[in-house]
Amino acid sequence: MNIIWASSEVTPYAKTGGLADVSGSLPAALADRGHNVTVIMPWYPQVTGKKQLSFTRFFDNLRVPMGTLETWAGVRELVINPRLKVFFVEYNRYFDRPALYDWNGKEYDDNAQRYIFFSRAVMEIAVHFNLQPDVIHANDWHTAMVPVYRKSHLYDGALPRCASVLTIHNIGYQGRFPKSNLYWTGLGWEYFNYQCLEYYDSLNLLKAGIMMADMVSTVSPTYAKEIMTGEYGFGLDGALRHVAGQGRLRGVINGIDVCVWDPETDKTLPARYSARDLSGKAVCKTELQKKYGLEQRTDIPLVSVVARLARQKGLDVYADALEKLLPSGRIQAVVIASGDPALQQRYRDLAFRYPGKMAVYIGMASEADAHLAEAGADLFAMPSRYEPCGLNQMYSMRYGTLPVVRRTGGLADTVINCNADDPSSSTGFVFDELTADALANTIFWAADIWKNRPDVIDAMRKNGMNTDFSWNRTASLYEKMYYDAHKRF
Repeated sequence: MNIIWASSEVTPYAKTGGLADVSGSLPAALADRGHNVTVIMPWYPQVTGKKQLSFTRFFDNLRVPMGTLETWAGVRELVINPRLKVFFVEYNRYFDRPALYDWNGKEYDDNAQRYIFFSRAVMEIAVHFNLQPDVIHANDWHTAMVPVYRKSHLYDGALPRCASVLTIHNIGYQGRFPKSNLYWTGLGWEYFNYQCLEYYDSLNLLKAGIMMADMVSTVSPTYAKEIMTGEYGFGLDGALRHVAGQGRLRGVINGIDVCVWDPETDKTLPARYSARDLSGKAVCKTELQKKYGLEQRTDIPLVSVVARLARQKGLDVYADALEKLLPSGRIQAVVIASGDPALQQRYRDLAFRYPGKMAVYIGMASEADAHLAEAGADLFAMPSRYEPCGLNQMYSMRYGTLPVVRRTGGLADTVINCNADDPSSSTGFVFDELTADALANTIFWAADIWKNRPDVIDAMRKNGMNTDFSWNRTASLYEKMYYDAHKRF
């Protein structure tokens, strides 16, 4: 198949979260399976412009209509291999910003225009460069207008064999804007209805994409069920139940790049190790303790966190749990995170009150720091309120670090709870209620197993390290979804 993958961020060119990791890995896996894949993303000068990239082609005059106006964008083409290439859409008015989506905690006022423009540019690239796609795969609200455009009169007959797929990576972010922004889409008011763009008298780009795509997917089977409920659907549960009733909703678990995340070959680590020989993991733990000023102890487990300080991640509850955990002296903790200013200060205060036991770094983790936090820890905490898929629990298991997770979304689908009597399939520690007591008690339980049952910990580590989290495992499910999209198309 000829596949276009449209995303607002793609590793290694620009990243704020898991969307970029998926957009960097899954297209490559599909290309490895014999498909022709074109990735399209914005050109962000402040990030992408710093990469040393060797472009195959520059094109300066891509016409991109915006409302009743015409704009002209540049396009840079980067060929990765004969089956995989990347097009960068260059338009500095919209994409030359200090950060991708917001600055100092405030979203850019023109985000609607920015990503309506980008979605329209995706369609224009498909037509202008004669890509003849069988599938256009859009991701999250930033490109959710692509399925709308695909079925609109603006592109009637332009892409005659092309089906559309939309993947929801996090339904909490929807692209909801004042209805005056309909002007920028170039579409008439007939598209402003409950079956398309209208949502409580405003535009909702994600909702429109859900309603118009031939197939809709999200990034784990459990999350696909959760988002059809009022608790997790963020107001779009009705639309999702509608498409699910038509057989158009799927849940496909994400994978990870098992070449980048491999403790046996990871050059960022002070020592490498494998499921056959875990001795290097102790070296990584000592290095992690040194780096963050923790006491160099081998008799208690070290719990790490690398995350955004956002309500979704449950790190407010984790801070409450640490108030119960740290005085006991039974664990150490390191938190690498940034986000909510009040939570940042809360974690700084904990580190000040418990020197040697608790460390915090406020900021984005570098690649090396993120890898060391996975390799050097014994446990990795993910107490999420909701988690569409989650990648850190898979990174952790890959590195022989046991995740402590709440049973939700992709965490429920990927982590098998500890059974000390028969750990033959166990890979982590799972709890249900998002309370400080439940989380603290689960970490105390994990610490007791770690101290008193090293045979169980060893078996669980090896189970996780030997689990196949590669993208090839799930790429075939995406292929099936593409074929099913064509049947509906």
